Amino acid sequence: MKKIALSFAAVAVALLSSCQQTTGVIRDMNITKPIAVDRDDVTLVQGRAHGTDMGCCLLGFIPLWLPSQSDAVDEMYEYCREKGLAPEGKARTFTNVSLETSANYFIVMSFPTVRATGDLVEFTGKGDSADKGNQIIVNNNNNNNTTN
Repeated sequence: MKKIALSFAAVAVALLSSCQQTTGVIRDMNITKPIAVDRDDVTLVQGRAHGTDMGCCLLGFIPLWLPSQSDAVDEMYEYCREKGLAPEGKARTFTNVSLETSANYFIVMSFPTVRATGDLVEFTGKGDSADKGNQIIVNNNNNNNTTN
């Protein structure tokens, strides 16, 4: 009887055990022009805003649903809205954005996760800046960025 109980306990521990893997960090993947945040006309509104999105895979490689980077960034926006710092309608944007992917692996399931973090900054329009008046024009046809 003890052997059966011990074998059930061993199987339960094996099924509930997990390991975690961080597959990589993607930093500033959608930047068209780097912005120096030490300028006179840029102020930090919220540091370390974060958002996550989780998926699920059967047996570690058959995706039931996958995590979305855009949903993680949307949660960053929601995090700022909850604090009363909504970026809409103001000259605010995220900078120093990083996307980190990781996964928790169990015997039957794995749960991949995307975590987005960034700093919310506001362009006040005050002070002298060498970049004031420059505009970024993005040409989607041939992916060339030009500055006027």
